[in-house]
Amino acid sequence: MPHVWSDWTQAVLAEADEVVITAVPDLANLRNTKNLLDALKKLRPNDKVPHLLLNQVGMAKRPEIEPSDFFGPLEIEPLAIIPFDVQLFGSASNSGRMISEIDAKSPIAETFSQLSHVLTGRSSARKAKRPGLGKFIEILKRK
Repeated sequence: MPHVWSDWTQAVLAEADEVVITAVPDLANLRNTKNLLDALKKLRPNDKVPHLLLNQVGMAKRPEIEPSDFFGPLEIEPLAIIPFDVQLFGSASNSGRMISEIDAKSPIAETFSQLSHVLTGRSSARKAKRPGLGKFIEILKRK
């Protein structure tokens, strides 16, 4: 969302089904997130609390607030905490591909998958059971 609150930004936030706030763990973002949460409580008093993501956690040579210290004053639990992985995000950005296309088995790709399921309200598909010894024994009994 733009930094300036206008009529259309308030209208979009008031009408949205889900609101997701993404912040990095520093003092300025803590202040802005707190202000945004307070404004959204007034704007959407009967709606669900916004989801909160903490992004770029653990970036080298950057002072940051611990995630537990960040979420404590906000009185909200994070939907996800996304660690900073310069190699993965840099590769995805430079090649124009999604994180899951670069490394489908990375914990970050799994986090994004879980986020998509939560935000769309869809449950993840169950994995098909692999036929084990039980199936093999059934085949032998038939003979």
